Amino acid sequence: MPYLGYIAAIASAMFNGSFAAIFKFDAVADAELHPVLFQQYVCAGVFLSSWLTIPFLYLNPEVALDSDAPTTFSFSPLGLIAGALLTIALTFSFVAVQLVGLATAQGVWGGTAIIVSYVWGVLAFGDEVQNWYLSVTALFFLLLGVVGIACSQRIGEYFKVKIQLLHAENEDSLLSEHIDVQIDEADAQEHSIRGAKSTLLGMICSIVVGLSGGSVLAPMHYVTQECSGLVFAASFGIGCIVSSPVMCLLWFSTVDRHVPAFQLKKTLLPGLFSGLLWNISNIMSMVAIPRLGYSVAYPQLQCSLFVSGIWGIFVFKEIKGYAIVVFFSSGLILVAGAVLLALSKN
Repeated sequence: MPYLGYIAAIASAMFNGSFAAIFKFDAVADAELHPVLFQQYVCAGVFLSSWLTIPFLYLNPEVALDSDAPTTFSFSPLGLIAGALLTIALTFSFVAVQLVGLATAQGVWGGTAIIVSYVWGVLAFGDEVQNWYLSVTALFFLLLGVVGIACSQRIGEYFKVKIQLLHAENEDSLLSEHIDVQIDEADAQEHSIRGAKSTLLGMICSIVVGLSGGSVLAPMHYVTQECSGLVFAASFGIGCIVSSPVMCLLWFSTVDRHVPAFQLKKTLLPGLFSGLLWNISNIMSMVAIPRLGYSVAYPQLQCSLFVSGIWGIFVFKEIKGYAIVVFFSSGLILVAGAVLLALSKN
């Protein structure tokens, strides 16, 4: 039933695009919790929620599309690698955003994750592609949609200024000069704040996020028979709870060199809930991958960027004006890419 794979992929994108929104809710934002500590709570939520799969392991043969798939828990060391990959992706995403901004960082790591997951599926896991031309076109649409969504605010501001300039030329040339000065000063200030080294480092961090994020479930392909399918979820959770404190220790001993307030009362439960949402996305990916292949299921997960943008428009009011038009136009391109990628398998 391939349609079940597509439903699971869509659900995975919806939950993946929603888990980070918890960090922006007022109850959490007002606490001013350090993002790396929130990552710790998210990973704890992934760990705890992963054990909720144990009562449902009897469904594992249907999930894995393998009648010999196990129905009892067995630990896989590869879960440590998968959990570490998630921890790396979460942590470096915060660094990238600080260095180059959310829009640029998301565009780079989203595009990287699409390419990486597709390469894993086709070259490493042997996913068959029936129509290469359609597949390449789909990847182009996906990348174009990701970049458009990530840069929607900047593109929207560009069109806004262009319209202002056109209007100013018709009414008052002095206003046009004033706008030009403002633009020049803003550009100069931006370039002075972000030096070449910071930009390069931010791009590298974004690529690291894409490489690790696009490979999170790749270790599952290499697990032994007794750890395959849904059974792998608990091993993944163990990997998260083991690697996350290590990452925090490294961060606060080398980067910030001090440990901020934990804000457990205000942020622990939201962090755990955020981890639950991410893990539901993860489980949905486990359902989608055997039916669609890694090369189709995981690139479609990047449609989560569209979902997070919807949160930004209707809940957090982060995207406004002309940027909303750019956002939804790019979203249509992204969805078109996901549809074409699915058709390339048929």
